[in-house]
Amino acid sequence: MSLKYKCPECGTPLGFEGLCWRCRAKHHREEVNNWTDEEIQKKINQVIERLKTSKEDEFYKTDECDIFQDLMTRGVDIKEISKVACEREIYYPSELYYKASEEIRDTIIEKIMSTKSADDGGRFLQCLAMIGDKKSQDTLYELKINPRPWRKKLYVDSDIYAEEGGWTFDSKNNYIKLNYDKCFSFEIGEKKDENGTFIARRRGEKCPHCGGEMLDILVIDGRDERFSFLGLDGITTVSCCPNCVTLCEGISTKFKLDGTSEVLDYEGEEENYFSEDIIDEMINNKFVVSVKEKPLFYGAFGDDVSTIGGFASWVQDWEYRVSRVWKENEIPCSNSLGYYNGFSRRNFIYRNLPKL
Repeated sequence: MSLKYKCPECGTPLGFEGLCWRCRAKHHREEVNNWTDEEIQKKINQVIERLKTSKEDEFYKTDECDIFQDLMTRGVDIKEISKVACEREIYYPSELYYKASEEIRDTIIEKIMSTKSADDGGRFLQCLAMIGDKKSQDTLYELKINPRPWRKKLYVDSDIYAEEGGWTFDSKNNYIKLNYDKCFSFEIGEKKDENGTFIARRRGEKCPHCGGEMLDILVIDGRDERFSFLGLDGITTVSCCPNCVTLCEGISTKFKLDGTSEVLDYEGEEENYFSEDIIDEMINNKFVVSVKEKPLFYGAFGDDVSTIGGFASWVQDWEYRVSRVWKENEIPCSNSLGYYNGFSRRNFIYRNLPKL
């Protein structure tokens, strides 16, 4: 049965009259990106006023929480927001405390040390991870070595909580950076350029599990000056079956800096849900990499944009992969990219961690 309506901008079939979610998200992103300094300050004040009247478990349900996330995509300094959130004892979402002041950090540490609640302890650990300074690191390290009684009711140690802030530490408290401090986004251009960094091309192979089309879902030219922060002096090609990859656990692709890659064995689907029309739509995109650098949280709160670098848009909780030992010039890639309608949903967050 065909749907009655179509999006008036892109023609996507819909069960309702109006814009599809993609076009609505596009317009909202454009509006946020065009906020003036005066408008940004008004938005900050609006968030602060809502925080002043919200209870602990209410703020994240409000429109002002969405506005706060929009402000983060603009790279706005949120120290004033962090102060009010701490005064009101509102600890979710943890991004409220991103790079918060030393005074707030010390308050969070005091609460961690005094609480007897595992639920509260977990929230405080996430906030401290977002603050992310040296004292935060030392505190989380101490909590791993000498955990509080409520740690038994949590699923993971404090070093895993640190990962939400884009970092962690090893057994000797050496700092390990997980996120990149630069961010570029994919944007719709005039035409797709397969001579640089791009999304999706046919690989010319069939998936051994579902029989679907295999794709080079992402190609990154590490020689591009914009991507020097990745430390990839060559071309990386991430290959997959778009139908099966989201079910893969662990490493799914091994690639070399000469642009070749090898899809590794993993458990896939028997049925292929990706028709030729969907594959064609994926291949015939016009995504190009932004010329200008974006704020680190540019792609962290929605599905409307894909980024290289910055904070990821995790589907559930954060999850970073640690590489195995590979031969020289070989790099592993997990399924941490995720996909939405075939396009990269999360940020490219592979990090060359110390080899095990």
